[in-house]
Amino acid sequence: MKNLSMRCMAPLLALLLVACQPEPEPVDPATDETAGAAKLALYEAARAEGDFEIAEMHGNELDQAHGETQAAASMRETFDEVVEQAGAMRERRRLIGLWDYQSVAVEGGTQHSAAIYSKLPRHLMEEGGVAPRPEARLVLRRHPEWGESAYLVLEMSTLRCGPPCRLKIRFDDGPVRDFAGEPADTGTGPALFIKDEPGFLKAMSEAGRVRIELPRNGVLVPSFEFEVGGFRPELYRGG
Repeated sequence: MKNLSMRCMAPLLALLLVACQPEPEPVDPATDETAGAAKLALYEAARAEGDFEIAEMHGNELDQAHGETQAAASMRETFDEVVEQAGAMRERRRLIGLWDYQSVAVEGGTQHSAAIYSKLPRHLMEEGGVAPRPEARLVLRRHPEWGESAYLVLEMSTLRCGPPCRLKIRFDDGPVRDFAGEPADTGTGPALFIKDEPGFLKAMSEAGRVRIELPRNGVLVPSFEFEVGGFRPELYRGG
């Protein structure tokens, strides 16, 4: 009977011993090397794949949650480069998004076009206000009958240019180049064709910015800047 009683109490004694053990100290996330190493692995995998925006996200999470680990210290050795590359990816995406490509069926085939609005001056971009309408739109057009054209559609009621009509165009920080222009009317406002379309398109395709200055109109010299660095020729060509 005594042995039976002892056998019955043994499990109870074991539970009491477990209950009396001290609670393990909680791991401070800032110094949690295991969690830090796991996040570092995600960071390095994204960096190796060239997905710098995702790598930047993992790096920020590692620094914020496990900033005192060796993993975080290792990440910081390459993080500045990752941030720079991620910023470049976002800027590239922004520039690509400035262009609008259209392919429209017309008599004789398909018309392809690419268009971009002029950059708004910084002083007009009031935070929280309604953005003003851009003053010009640069349009590239390939038409089966009319051929290839480059022209400006202008947000002005009238246009005076020539004859002869001459435009001053600068590609990035290069020298100003003269191009012949030809005024036209879109039915809703003036347009201005750039006569040397092949020369303009070649120079524009190699540039990040294009600044076009029109002849003086009274006291004003209209000029427009376009951020053209995101131009994708394959979309314009219908490829």
